[in-house]
Amino acid sequence: MSASLWLSTTPQSPVPYALKKGDGIKLGNDNTFPVTGNSSGKAFCILHTNAAGKNTAGGPGLFPHVHQKTYENFYAVKGRVQLWGQNLDRFLSNTSVQQTRILGPGDFGGIPNNTIHTFNLLEPDTQLTGVLVPGGFEEFFFNMNASPNPAETLPGSGGFDPSELSKWDVYPQFDFSPRQDVVNGKAGPGNWYDGQNTLPAPSGNTPMDPIWVAKNYGPKYLNSENGRHQIITPFVTGDQTNGKFSQGTITISPNNPGTKAPYVTSTVATALYMEEGQLEVTVDGFDPVTLIDGDLVFVPGNTSFSYFASAYFTKFMYVTGGGRGIDFELIAKARAWDSAFYPAANPQTSASKFVRI
Repeated sequence: MSASLWLSTTPQSPVPYALKKGDGIKLGNDNTFPVTGNSSGKAFCILHTNAAGKNTAGGPGLFPHVHQKTYENFYAVKGRVQLWGQNLDRFLSNTSVQQTRILGPGDFGGIPNNTIHTFNLLEPDTQLTGVLVPGGFEEFFFNMNASPNPAETLPGSGGFDPSELSKWDVYPQFDFSPRQDVVNGKAGPGNWYDGQNTLPAPSGNTPMDPIWVAKNYGPKYLNSENGRHQIITPFVTGDQTNGKFSQGTITISPNNPGTKAPYVTSTVATALYMEEGQLEVTVDGFDPVTLIDGDLVFVPGNTSFSYFASAYFTKFMYVTGGGRGIDFELIAKARAWDSAFYPAANPQTSASKFVRI
């Protein structure tokens, strides 16, 4: 007999599960952890911060800091978020330029380990989704006994003892002065909404700068297998993370009538977080679930699952616990694509339907 995937909160071990929008481990009024180090087998942590910002660009509300071991990604779901970043070694040697971007819905900022960063929420209703790798960094927030809202994390605010920050992989950088010369949502080198955003070459031991991907301005790949189209838009891959994880979005068309979504088995943990549309997911041994905006499903490594869209232009964010997850397999059989829309006709069919959003 199969079981239900739906849970009311994040489990404490890596088992398959699904959560409705807003469910998960709560911290204060603003923060929810739908995936933790415990639930992902230490692969990654996902944190949703829903909070009010100050409604204007300017200085950060969080002190600049570095993580030596933790890779931290910022994804704006709604509202606007300003993010600053600069590689620590290049900052100290004065061999790079500080960068900042204002992230709107669908925009991404990647902060590799050893990168100075800080951020600020800018609008009254903002959701920032953070992905931290490896999982376990959330214990810092739990032990602060406070929210990671910028207004509550300044040293001396009573939430923690600043002298103990290093044991949580947090190293303040008070000599870093966040720049305030933003024009058209950016300051510092690189494109934003003014040109194509490219991912850096494989990192190896080379110091990494922040990674910026504006919505629909990054690399895209079209996979047209199994009677459907999937546009894979990676934010980071194993090439940029030394094989530790990947993150991006997939936009998927409904399957052709009479075709079934194949089961896939990834060797690494996988989370799918819904943005729009409707997705049907079946995990081996569990009842199928229907995901809509804000819902999440987590699948441990070496567990078979299938997914298909039951609404046009269904889109979800994926996070995988290694560099060869479902995105890697899809891109390997895809072609470069320059549009945010998939073709009007599904593969292996003459029927034509226009995609509308």
